[in-house]
Amino acid sequence: MSVLLRIAFVLAGALLLGLAANEALRAVGHWYETTRAQSESDLSQAFVIALAVQAVCVLVGGWLGNLLLRHWRRERASAERS
Repeated sequence: MSVLLRIAFVLAGALLLGLAANEALRAVGHWYETTRAQSESDLSQAFVIALAVQAVCVLVGGWLGNLLLRHWRRERASAERS
């Protein structure tokens, strides 16, 4: 049960932060494409940067999910002791 709960928290954190980053990157990408990009090379570079940012956000989201699980367990353990 403990392992499944940890996996669920990590996946939920990664998914939530990944989706939030995706929405933000979509808006920024559209703005960049319509106002700043001058060639296909500019768009390709922006796409690669967006993929890297997305990957980092997913990793950070998983880490935050793990931290949230630890905090939740500590709070639950201290409440049971009282």
